[in-house]
Amino acid sequence: MTTNPDELHENGAQHYPETLRITVGGADEAIDAAIEQVGADGVPDEAVRSFERVADIRTLLTDRRLEVMRTIMTDSPESIQALADALDRNYADVHGDVQVLAEHHIVYFDTDGRAKRPVIPYDRVRVDIEVAGGPAGERAPV
Repeated sequence: MTTNPDELHENGAQHYPETLRITVGGADEAIDAAIEQVGADGVPDEAVRSFERVADIRTLLTDRRLEVMRTIMTDSPESIQALADALDRNYADVHGDVQVLAEHHIVYFDTDGRAKRPVIPYDRVRVDIEVAGGPAGERAPV
């Protein structure tokens, strides 16, 4: 299968870090964390996807979507149909889950004609949700 340059390579696939970290925090915090993570070679140690609320992460990472992610990372299915078959799920439902993950830059695609092979270019995906009290009287975002 050939790689679609509009998808993986133009998005820096050759330079993806080993870890994708999904976390809660503002955009400024995510940018600061990304800058701190950049190594000597200009490649960050991890990619960061930050959400404002824990509820946003819950909405994105449903049990079904986590199952999709695990299967993509462990089985490397050749197409969304092969992924649906491996999961023993309806194609349309799996396609919808893959599209949502792609919109959040978790899943990318290698393409060959009409066939799209879903790819997660990270060795691991880590979800960090810190629970801590803020300054006096403030509550952490939920």
